[in-house]
Amino acid sequence: MRSSDEVRAAETEALFREVNERIAESAQRFEADETEFVCECADASCTHRVSAPLDLYEEVRAEPTRFLLARGHHDERFEQVVVEREEVAVVEKMTRLMRETVQRLDPRTA
Repeated sequence: MRSSDEVRAAETEALFREVNERIAESAQRFEADETEFVCECADASCTHRVSAPLDLYEEVRAEPTRFLLARGHHDERFEQVVVEREEVAVVEKMTRLMRETVQRLDPRTA
C-alpha cells in the first residue's frame, strides 16, 4: 500500500469517527445506552450502520488508534481486529503512518 493510500484511508476513517462523535453526543443527551453508529472503515462509500452500546464506543474512543467497524470491513494491510461482537469489530491501526495520521485527526485530543 502506498503511503498516500494509507493517509487517504486514515482520513476517511477519521471523518466517519467525527460523525460518530456527534451521534454519541446526541445519544448521551437522550440518555440512551445504545445507538447506531456509522461504520468507520476506510471505504468512503460504505453506508453500513452498527448498533453498539455507548460504553463500548467510549472504550474505542479512549484509544485514538482504534475504530468501530462493521464485522468484515477491516483491512488486514494496516489494521487488526482486537474485539469482535455480533455485528461489530473494533480495530487497531498497525502501521506507523496510519497511527500518526489518526492520532493527529483525533477530535478528543485536538
